[in-house]
Amino acid sequence: MAIARCEECGRPQATKPPEYTAAHDPQGHPNSGVVCGTKGCENPAKIWLKSDEEAEYVQGVRVFDIRTNSAKVRVE
Repeated sequence: MAIARCEECGRPQATKPPEYTAAHDPQGHPNSGVVCGTKGCENPAKIWLKSDEEAEYVQGVRVFDIRTNSAKVRVE
């Protein structure tokens, strides 16, 4: 599942395969309201996708579940 991290915090480490491989801007970035999920960080976030999600992105999918299942995000 996708995860939100700012450029400063960088690529998240996956707890299990596959790894996070690509970052995309959420729609409206940097004013989208999507904030980095790192504790204590409130920077605008990019959406990191795992390799299987990146394959979907290449096929045209633009809406992805966030890791906690609390929301979905649309990427550009």
